[in-house]
Amino acid sequence: MRQTLRRRLQALAAATALGAVLASCAIPIPEVDADPAPTDPVPVMDESRLERVLTSLEETIAAADEAGDATLLESRVAGAALRVRTAEYALATATASSDAPYVVQPLTGLADVEIISNTESWPHTIMVVTEIPDGANVPLLLTLEQTTPRDPYLLTNWIRLFPAITMPATSIGSIGSPQVPLDAEGLVLPPGQVVAAYADVLTNSASQYAPTFAEDNLRTALAAELTGLSTAVEEAGTVANTVSASADPILTLATDDGGAIVIGSMAMAQVFTKTVEDATLEVGGRLEILAGGDGEIDETLTATYEQMVAFYVPPAAEGAQITVLGGEHVLTAVAKA
Repeated sequence: MRQTLRRRLQALAAATALGAVLASCAIPIPEVDADPAPTDPVPVMDESRLERVLTSLEETIAAADEAGDATLLESRVAGAALRVRTAEYALATATASSDAPYVVQPLTGLADVEIISNTESWPHTIMVVTEIPDGANVPLLLTLEQTTPRDPYLLTNWIRLFPAITMPATSIGSIGSPQVPLDAEGLVLPPGQVVAAYADVLTNSASQYAPTFAEDNLRTALAAELTGLSTAVEEAGTVANTVSASADPILTLATDDGGAIVIGSMAMAQVFTKTVEDATLEVGGRLEILAGGDGEIDETLTATYEQMVAFYVPPAAEGAQITVLGGEHVLTAVAKA
């Protein structure tokens, strides 16, 4: 028994000695330093992921367009874009048998230029200048928003760029573009004031902000339409446009020259008022159709339009003006009183 115990003790001593030798020969495990935090901002999304998002968006829109069903858009479309597309489906259905049926605007997710924000906070904003969609003659400017890290990117605006418009230069995709604070100074107007100021210009030709904006296609077209309508109804009544900024978020991304691309939405109420008691005041076309097929106005008729508009706001300088890059203008409702 003593021999057995002695052998065990000798084995234990040998194992301990071997352990000591191995410990003395062991190679120290190097400590791994954590990756340093990036010193430069980076885009919130890479191009391959953005391509997948845009492909999914295009497929969703195609399915909804084919069915004429706006509920199919809700997984990928929100805000002004969803309201306008819903109105377009309603217009197309209501006017299908008329002499001038409404054609839903062609959309595409095929990107030509990608402007990706590099903010570390949410929401994240991405703007995409598309290729020219089939059936159209100008490219689109899309806005995509991600509200929280767990939310998908949703299309919130699409805007047809005006012919001959040159988009301001922005940072390349590997760097990304900062989102500009709505109260940022040093611009012709702070971004948060741009949409409301432009709405005032569309409402009032003598607006104090009129010189702040260069002439543009939307402003010119609405002024010409209002002049023509006023002449047409002057023997029986009046017509007036009132435009106001919507409650939708105003989106911004910086340009390379220190300016900003600003995108927002507005609502326009076009009000026809009968002022001559014995006269007849009537509207036709789509207004008549959405009024239930009766275009005669006893008191007032209000046509409501949704507008999505994009602006380039340059740095403040003598003579600098805000450029309207493009817009979308769609009839959404008609009501009589």
